[in-house]
Amino acid sequence: MVNAIDMPHVCIGMPIYNEERFIHAALASLRAQDYPNLEIVISDNASTDRTFEICQEHAAQDSRILVTRIAENRGASANFQCVLEQTKGVYFMWASGHDLWSPNLVTECVALLEANQSACIAFASSNWIGTEGESLSKSSGWTDTRGLAPAARFFTIFWGNMHPVLGMMRASEIRGKQPIPPIVGGDLVLLSDLALRGDFVHASRATWFRREFRTETNYDDKIKRYKSPQFGIARTRFSRFFPFLALPVALIKVVLKSDIPRLDKFATLIALMPSLVLRYLVGRRKPISPS
Repeated sequence: MVNAIDMPHVCIGMPIYNEERFIHAALASLRAQDYPNLEIVISDNASTDRTFEICQEHAAQDSRILVTRIAENRGASANFQCVLEQTKGVYFMWASGHDLWSPNLVTECVALLEANQSACIAFASSNWIGTEGESLSKSSGWTDTRGLAPAARFFTIFWGNMHPVLGMMRASEIRGKQPIPPIVGGDLVLLSDLALRGDFVHASRATWFRREFRTETNYDDKIKRYKSPQFGIARTRFSRFFPFLALPVALIKVVLKSDIPRLDKFATLIALMPSLVLRYLVGRRKPISPS
């Protein structure tokens, strides 16, 4: 039997703010993971409810949990970075304070990453649940990019959902970098960068239960949340009036800094501009999934 300490160390980072309603269930779900060499690092972003106290209660019961509290809300992106900086594992995964996970999720994702050295993210199937944990009829697709060229991976992720951002990552791919830039679409920037560097592999036997509890139905509602002090995205006057303009610049930088062939870079950039316009128009016309 393999000793737990001989298995790759996994860190789960939870950047949270005012998650009193769901944090107990989320932590119970993570503590029930069947992977033995695991730690959970929580950063409370100056919550104003009982979130921090509930996390402390779990930490008192489980030595794998480390809880820190930020005195002043620094915004979501800074808090995502905070938990990453505190972890030292071989693999890393962000986890929200309101979702649930099948007990085998970490085990399945680690096994896939160990077996596929070209992969940088392993992600589970995603099912939607409501506020009481009930299953919702909506569904989200998934994309396993094995066998695709880097440019093909880039556009597959570009047109896909952002669920893999909460998948299991190789810590070496994101440590020491700003993982999610504080802009609208920052999760797309991170995933696009990773897609140009490696594969996204689907852990089909594991499930991430994504809880839908917000009432946003369109992009205008989502931008209002980005503008809030708690989320900390559109804080400058320029970003409040032109929240999407930083995204094309960030994606262009990702492509230019990548290691793909020069001709592929040029072709990708040519295709990216009209794709951004189309993605924006399509996104405004359809109901959104809260993230």
